[in-house]
Amino acid sequence: MDSAIALSVARHRASLEGRRPGVKPLRSRTFPHVAALYGTLARNFPDGSLVLFDHDLRYIMAGADDGSVAGLAPAGCEGKAVRDVLPPETAQALEPLYRGALAGRRAATEVAYRDHWLLVRAGPVRDEQGTIVAGMSLSLDITDAKQAEQALRGSRDLLQEIIESSSDAIVAKDLEGRYVLINSSAARLLGRPASEIVGRDDAALFPGDQAARSRDADERVRTRGESETAEEHVVVEGRRRTLLLTRSPLRDYDGRIIGVLSSTRDVTEQRQLEDRLSRAHRMESVARLAGGIAHDFNNLLTVVLGSAEILLDDLPRAYARRSDLEEIKTAATQAAQLTRQVLAYSRQQVLAPRPLELDTLVGGMERALRPLVGARIELTLDLAAQSGAVRVDPTQLEQAVVNLVMNARDAMPGGGRLEVVTRTVMVDEAFAREHPPMRAGRYATLTVRDTGVGMDDETQSHLFEPFFTTKPGRHGAGLGLATTYGIVKQSGGYIWTESAPGAGATFTIYLPWHEPLVAAAVPATEASGTARGAGETVLVVDDEPAVRVVTKRILQRSGYAVLEAAGGVEALDTLREHPGPIHLLLTDVIMPEMNGRDVAQRVRAQRPGIRVVYMSAYSPEAIAHEGLLDEGAAFVRKPFESGLLLQTVRRTLDTAQRTTTAA
Repeated sequence: MDSAIALSVARHRASLEGRRPGVKPLRSRTFPHVAALYGTLARNFPDGSLVLFDHDLRYIMAGADDGSVAGLAPAGCEGKAVRDVLPPETAQALEPLYRGALAGRRAATEVAYRDHWLLVRAGPVRDEQGTIVAGMSLSLDITDAKQAEQALRGSRDLLQEIIESSSDAIVAKDLEGRYVLINSSAARLLGRPASEIVGRDDAALFPGDQAARSRDADERVRTRGESETAEEHVVVEGRRRTLLLTRSPLRDYDGRIIGVLSSTRDVTEQRQLEDRLSRAHRMESVARLAGGIAHDFNNLLTVVLGSAEILLDDLPRAYARRSDLEEIKTAATQAAQLTRQVLAYSRQQVLAPRPLELDTLVGGMERALRPLVGARIELTLDLAAQSGAVRVDPTQLEQAVVNLVMNARDAMPGGGRLEVVTRTVMVDEAFAREHPPMRAGRYATLTVRDTGVGMDDETQSHLFEPFFTTKPGRHGAGLGLATTYGIVKQSGGYIWTESAPGAGATFTIYLPWHEPLVAAAVPATEASGTARGAGETVLVVDDEPAVRVVTKRILQRSGYAVLEAAGGVEALDTLREHPGPIHLLLTDVIMPEMNGRDVAQRVRAQRPGIRVVYMSAYSPEAIAHEGLLDEGAAFVRKPFESGLLLQTVRRTLDTAQRTTTAA
């Protein structure tokens, strides 16, 4: 075939140059047949076109372009230069390829032509002596393949963009555990640029035990051929992080596993938030339980205190066993104080809130705090000028500060530094979201910071629970911090802790500016004494029989006529059955059938003008919050001493008499 092509080339030259002296015309009987065969082949070559060109890049022979296939040889192109036939950009792309073919090189290139993509292969044509007499090219229409390639590249680019824009850390490893793909989120998580990660394995990036766990997990995924999701705790750049990691087998087009694809989400903040919410819910549950127990215990103490006082009043002072009764009364009083601490934790303590300057209150405590911490601890007060007005019970807040200072003192048995700091801060939405159920806004803060032994996460998770203590033996009742927590929460504030083993601890109280509090009037403390009745009738309503009995005895011994009822229904029956006047209703607030407020309303409907005194083992704030206590209502807190009960009853009756006289 090359010989025939060579003859065709010679003929082509002859036609272009004319006959030169000394050059014999080419003659071959077979040439016309071979040339015709070549022309037929060129015209009918499937899915492409054949082109023969000379050293001047002129067409010698080409398949006719009938328009069905985008060829590079338009009809009538023989004898014309490539640059005169094809568009400039196409000719410019082909000329280096054609010249390379005439120089003896075989090569290929892709060119755009008539909205098609062509793959053009070119090479030399040699005669029988091996001399290059022409060049030949074969062009194939690859438009469909090119479009498919572009679509595939677009899909790959889109996939890469999706991977890169994902907030999850996405990485791929080969069978040797080396990283072969990593997105920017993964690079940020690992704290290194991708260039320092790709090509390395876990052993080069993580501590030994962490790298071993990762290798084992990758091996399980490769062996089982199934995805695996697990939560892992890792250390990245010295920080402990919690990661939710999903590993999946990475497969090729034939389904063979060629590595592991991992998607990792940093859930550290989410888990911390969930932990805080869980602690808050647990604290709320414990608070409700503690409050309920303290309520029932206060009822029992009411009976013990009342009975002891009755016996002490009846016995002569020289009675030999009188001291035993005094001990019973003292123990009951101490038990009542213990229940007050528990109720403070459950936010059911009696408060007398008022506006005050936080820095003024804390500054006034310095003299009392220094003896508490001792000489080995350096106490520093850093008080901001006008740190903020807050609405709190000063006595209770002082108790909270003392509890925190004593806790800090106990954490520094060998001495150290203790700071008490007040500030005004603006809490933004981000901080509030990280510290639920806190709300954004302006707060006055009180911080107690020590350089003591610190606490681990487990200790901090139980820190404010009642009766939880880390002190050895019987050195701690476990109510100090629980009481502080209750006081702060009941004051509308929040308390947060930051600590680590060996790094000390920081307790920060956040109190809102002028947050309105619901607080009933607290009776002024009066000296214990006799406040006798003048024959007035009192209706006592309480679902606890023992409480009714002791209350009835205290009132009767002081000159009152007493009716009793176990609940609201029985109280209404008593009203109907008693023809005479009833001057005062003394009712418990929390009862099964009908609460004290409802009892009072029903009684007033039948006996207008009757005075009411409420009593409960819960605080007035707690029951007022539930809508069970009228604002400003007279109230006696269980367990009560007989003197306080009698004074409250007497004062309420006298108020009614003064109101009637004034009218």
